[in-house]
Formats: sequence, C-alpha cells, structure tokens
Amino acid sequence: MTNTSNSGDRLVQIEVLLQQSVIASNERMTRLEQSLAETDNQLKQSIAASDKRLTRIEQLVESNNRFLEGFSDRINRYTARMDNLANKLDNFSTRIDGVIFTTNQDRQEANLRLAGIQRQLQTVESKIDEILEQRDG
Repeated sequence: MTNTSNSGDRLVQIEVLLQQSVIASNERMTRLEQSLAETDNQLKQSIAASDKRLTRIEQLVESNNRFLEGFSDRINRYTARMDNLANKLDNFSTRIDGVIFTTNQDRQEANLRLAGIQRQLQTVESKIDEILEQRDG
C-alpha cells in the first residue's frame, strides 16, 4: 500500500508542478503579448510620425516644383529678351537644381526609412501571428 501511496503522491506532485509550469508559461506569454503590443504601438507611432514628415517633405517638394515651373517660364521669357540676364539666371538655376536634387535625396531617404519601418512592423506582426497560432493551436 505504501508503494501505491507513494505513486499517488508522486502523481500529485507531478500534477502540481505541471499546473505551476502552465501558469508560469501563461504569465510569460501574457508578458510577451503585452511587450509585443507595446512594440507594435511604438512602431505604429513611429510610422505615423514618419508619414507626417514624409507628407511635409512631399508638400515642400511639390511647392518647390510648382514654384520652379513658374519661375522657369519667366526665365525663358527674360532669356529671350536679354542675353546678359540669361547668363546670371543659368547660375541661379544650377543652384536651384542642387536644391531639388538634395530635396529629392531627402525624400528618397525618408521613403527608405519608411520601408524599413514597414518591414519591421511586418516582422513583428508575423511573430505575433506565430505566437497567437502557437497559443491557440
């Protein structure tokens, strides 16, 4: 009878340890889910901020492009009237092209950063999906 009693006690101990392990695992999973949710929120906020900056840059580029288109028309009219003024305006146009080039580079850099953030968000989302599938599966 002692042997059966010892086996029964041993099974009870195993069940208790198993329950404790499941509880601890659930707590770790909850903390992990909370951490991932916080990371997801931070990434979303970062993406939103990047979107705002990118939108502002695009607006500035559009504004500059509209200005430059109108300015270019005026330059062409002035060039036809005055050859001397045309030489001075060519130098100015070269500087403006540098500004446009730099602005376009900044926009491309912002797009690359946004793409990187989006890839990171996709990675986080896929990991969350994996975790949820493991938990639910």
